[in-house]
Amino acid sequence: MDIIRDYYEKAGFPMVMVDKKAASFEKHPDIAKEFAHWIRTREYTEKNCISVENYTAQKIAKLSELMDGEGAFSLLVQLRENPHKALRRIKEGFAMR
Repeated sequence: MDIIRDYYEKAGFPMVMVDKKAASFEKHPDIAKEFAHWIRTREYTEKNCISVENYTAQKIAKLSELMDGEGAFSLLVQLRENPHKALRRIKEGFAMR
């Protein structure tokens, strides 16, 4: 989990957000493992990758350039925790508010 914390810290997130983001990935170690792989390589896992509601991180990233990397993995977490809201975001095209 340290690699994920480091990623957010280096990206300049406030510490409260670093803690919140890290905690959400701690609840989903399989998604965290794939995110850590992406942080190290900037490549998505293609074989035996995590799929939630028929979406993988790579599939999400292809839907919008805004969702590449961290956004894709955060949305996988959201798809697990609140699928209705996450699927609505996908359907609406990730509109910025």
